[in-house]
Amino acid sequence: IIAKTGNKYYVLTVAHNFIQRHLDSKQYWQQLGGIPYYGIRTYDGKVHIVKDVNDYRGCPLKGNPKLTVLVRFGCRDRFIAGTDIVERSIGTDQIRGVDLAIVTFKSTNNYTVAPLGDPDSVNINDRVYISGWPDPEREQDPQTGRCRNRVARRQRRLAWGLVRGKINPAPEHLGYSIFYTDETAAGMSGGPVFDSNGRVVGSHGLGSQSKPLCGGSLEAGGESDSSSDSDNVSSGDSLDFNKLQKRYSSGQNVNYFESLLKEFDFDLTFRRELPRPEVIKAGITYIKNLEVASSSGQVEFDASEDVFDDPNDVVDDIYKLYTFELENMIRDEPSGGPESILLD
Repeated sequence: IIAKTGNKYYVLTVAHNFIQRHLDSKQYWQQLGGIPYYGIRTYDGKVHIVKDVNDYRGCPLKGNPKLTVLVRFGCRDRFIAGTDIVERSIGTDQIRGVDLAIVTFKSTNNYTVAPLGDPDSVNINDRVYISGWPDPEREQDPQTGRCRNRVARRQRRLAWGLVRGKINPAPEHLGYSIFYTDETAAGMSGGPVFDSNGRVVGSHGLGSQSKPLCGGSLEAGGESDSSSDSDNVSSGDSLDFNKLQKRYSSGQNVNYFESLLKEFDFDLTFRRELPRPEVIKAGITYIKNLEVASSSGQVEFDASEDVFDDPNDVVDDIYKLYTFELENMIRDEPSGGPESILLD
């Protein structure tokens, strides 16, 4: 959540979470008479239904974005390679434009707005943190090498790694400009990228292309850091985006996001200061079965693993949590679909 106006909350995510053929197909939305709707789960476990999630701009996008329920700066559909021709029977999933979006939900509950940071102040070798919900159905079974069958359980993951490359954001790179090592996984797209102070500096959207992914996808899995300091790259225009994308996961840049809002005269007020200590304290929950170190009196775990799967933040059955035709949507995807957005 990056902004609030009255009872409206604005959520920063990536555009490829909204697949055009799903927005166009009434069969996925039978419970609302063919009107697209999604579910946003907040940290308290509540699912907020967002109705009429369609900006009616198609893909490739037509016209300028408007500040409606869904604002897309890019889109996803099945294109014939090397063209802008949509062919859903034989095409491959691709993104056009800048892979950023805003989705709005309404609630009378008081949710904390995440503070935005400055990506320009994040340097090479700085650590960033990514939060999201891996989709186990998009992973290969290690024993069979095949796609996993239906997996109802979801568990939030916090991954972290070092920034290894930065480039200037550009539409030809879908807007991706921050590259980092981490243990992200398919399904975490749209999750926040935090700096070391807990401010949002980006939105995660692409994993490294080095990890096999069930069924193939525009999003690859994460890659742990096996590089040395000599592998670091600097910032600028001349870096090879494709090489960076193969080795590292990547996120959008919130400064670039803000420039897009200004370009189209969207008036949103963002938070810059960190939440008050009492707000942070109120959000802390006790996690069972984690040992407390006698020396520090704090919970300690192996930070070298670059990942923490939170046992206290779990959806036991995603198919029961969401009442719309989620299963039909997921089965339409060769690698599983990210059509319902999970947020912490």
